[in-house]
Amino acid sequence: MAFIRTFNETQIKKMIGGANTELFAKLKADVLNGEVFPAMRKNELYFYYKGGCLYKFSGGSFKRNPNFAKFSTDCVGFEPYERAKKETENKFTSVCGNEKERQLLDKLYSCTFSSSYGGDVVVLDIEVNLNGAVGGGKKCDMVLLNTRTDEIMFVEGKVFSDGRVNVKRPFIPKVITQVNTYTASIAEQRQTIIEQYAYHIQILNRLFGTSYCPPKMLIEPAKLLVYGTPKCLAENGIYSIDKINDGLGANNVLWVEQNDSPTLDVIWQALAL
Repeated sequence: MAFIRTFNETQIKKMIGGANTELFAKLKADVLNGEVFPAMRKNELYFYYKGGCLYKFSGGSFKRNPNFAKFSTDCVGFEPYERAKKETENKFTSVCGNEKERQLLDKLYSCTFSSSYGGDVVVLDIEVNLNGAVGGGKKCDMVLLNTRTDEIMFVEGKVFSDGRVNVKRPFIPKVITQVNTYTASIAEQRQTIIEQYAYHIQILNRLFGTSYCPPKMLIEPAKLLVYGTPKCLAENGIYSIDKINDGLGANNVLWVEQNDSPTLDVIWQALAL
């Protein structure tokens, strides 16, 4: 399966009109206020909220994972759309170890469609399956777009406490293989990715009023962003950082200290070397 970003005219008309008009209006309002993030796939549009897929538009209609209804705690009296949001939030903050990472990344996603955001860098895509011969089925957390230079960059986000990052000697952090797999997949289909994100941006501009330009360049390799790095590291932490820096290249990893939340521009400047 190739890396494809399309959303044809028939799908657009069905999504914004007829029986779907009211739900799309609610989703669009939340996209513009930074709560919901739209991500295009092959003739589908996913709407993410608090770390999970709130709705998917596919085949002419909005769909929702019925299993999310099991997470309806504190939803009494909510109208259907707000109930769906709460169920999604409950689902993806009840998984041990996921809450902090998703909340930190959510803060970055909220900038993309903000009319008041003054930075150069925005999040273009999230939960990105590269669909290549290398690493098919693996999902990179986000693609950043530098709106000043029209460059894109793939970034994986983690928290330092993740067992794929912080390990005991002599184990090798699994995040090294994860990010290097993304790098290999990107290299395999570099030009296709650039071309497909040009279509992606064109549709987002049309649907949500942005005016981003198509990307001219893809920065490689894939990058790693690690939140919650302790200021005082134990032996395992020092070992893990050294292994990851050696495995990915120190310039390709941003170690963010505990309680720090760098802006997208700062993240880009640190990793685009």
